[in-house]
Amino acid sequence: MKFVTNDHTDLLSNAMDTYALRQRMTTTNIANMDNPDYNRVDVSFEEELQNAEGRNLQDVSPEVVEHEERPEMEDEMMEMSDTQIRVQLVTRSLRHNFQMLRSSITGRAQ
Repeated sequence: MKFVTNDHTDLLSNAMDTYALRQRMTTTNIANMDNPDYNRVDVSFEEELQNAEGRNLQDVSPEVVEHEERPEMEDEMMEMSDTQIRVQLVTRSLRHNFQMLRSSITGRAQ
């Protein structure tokens, strides 16, 4: 329903899907930490957004990147914390967007 969604909410939805993928990749890194043949994987999204000049932001998609190093527990835990903070920011932004929509429909702020 286009009435409820807009470019902003579409971008935030894409970001939320990306952060869920990033959390899955981080847990995969942690699960395979003792595997000597495993290389660390990461999800690139913010860099893609910065390079999206002139493109439709909804078309920006995450990219899973394999690095040539082994995962480190401290780095993976920091990545999980960073991703959790980003999820909270996206959630807060979505909540604000829908509160503004509700206010414009009802004519009163909650």
